[in-house]
Amino acid sequence: MLFKKIPNEIVDEKVLEKLKKKVKLVDAIGKGHRGVVFKGIYNNKTVAVKIPRTDGKNTILNEVNILKLLEPYNISPKVYDYSKDYLIMEYIEGEELKSVVEKLDKKNLIEVIEEVLKIALRLDSLNIEHKEIKGGRHFLVGEKVYIIDFDKAKKKKTTKNFTSAIALLFGENKVGKVVRNKLNLNEDDIKFIKRLAKIYKGSV
Repeated sequence: MLFKKIPNEIVDEKVLEKLKKKVKLVDAIGKGHRGVVFKGIYNNKTVAVKIPRTDGKNTILNEVNILKLLEPYNISPKVYDYSKDYLIMEYIEGEELKSVVEKLDKKNLIEVIEEVLKIALRLDSLNIEHKEIKGGRHFLVGEKVYIIDFDKAKKKKTTKNFTSAIALLFGENKVGKVVRNKLNLNEDDIKFIKRLAKIYKGSV
């Protein structure tokens, strides 16, 4: 295996050999239930390369379709190349929201909250359900905020991204507790925010 941290049995070596003709793979950076992600160099660009796990559902083409819908909005990685067996996309520099939230001052925290909510509303407006917003791992915070990992995403008539983002930012979880503390929010404030969010979501 090319990278020791990724078990042999979950990656198709033939796919890796095919990829090495296109991309210089330099590190393994992620392993989920459905895919493995590598960092690489493609056409002189730093990229992220996702391939499906051999023991999971292949959702590469679904993710490609979602990312292409989002490309005009600059909130997710750009797609550079793909097949049913791999996805070569823009490498997003940044830290996971759940990790960076404690480091932000009040001003930057408010800006990040605003960007997260705008992304969630954009997904809702496009009828794209991300499905994994509540954990806070899929928002990357750098020079701006991006959202990644759409392997479980679906097009749906009714979506809950904005509702999930409110729960993430102001709920009873690690991110929410930090936000409430830094912004000095009490329970009445949280109830008011959630009420406003519900009204706003229903009006767009």
